[in-house]
Amino acid sequence: MTGLSHEGQAAFRAFHDANHERILAVLTRMVGSQDAEDLAQVAFAKAAEAWPTFRGDADPSTWMHRIAINVALDHLRSRSARESKLTEALCSPETLSSPTADGSDPERELARKDVHACLLEDIGKLSETHREAFMLNALAGMNDDEIARMLGVSKGNVKVRLHRARDEFRRIVGARCDFYRNEFACRPSTPDCCTPADKKSGC
Repeated sequence: MTGLSHEGQAAFRAFHDANHERILAVLTRMVGSQDAEDLAQVAFAKAAEAWPTFRGDADPSTWMHRIAINVALDHLRSRSARESKLTEALCSPETLSSPTADGSDPERELARKDVHACLLEDIGKLSETHREAFMLNALAGMNDDEIARMLGVSKGNVKVRLHRARDEFRRIVGARCDFYRNEFACRPSTPDCCTPADKKSGC
């Protein structure tokens, strides 16, 4: 907070204290307790840097949650995070199904992790309002009421955002992969499909 005035530092500390527990809670649900505190610090550091230019166009807590969600996505897309286990909700029937992992088959599990990493990249391509609702639902496991409180919008608005987010997500992934019964039992439609280069039988 070195770039803030004395008054700005005091205001940001109050903002931090009022929002820290909620930010930590949502990050814990998205990335797990082991990494949540570190990511909360990263998120608040980014918020402190942007604080002087924040004009209040959005509710401050909603603005902070948006920063935290993007920090979580960056973390999940990182090389080290790709080795961690992601929630099955990411590929639920309401979003998109991935191959069922077989713990006794290392090759199948590796392919599944490749798919998850690929899907996380595609989540990052969603428009911001869609990405927020999608991640809070698919990765944090929040229901419509929880997301509505988190984002400061109505439950109906959340339903609309999630519906549009899923449609947008399918279009993004569908531009690279063909689908069979709504699952990743597909053959690549372009060289950019998430299938490893030496496995062209499906994603």
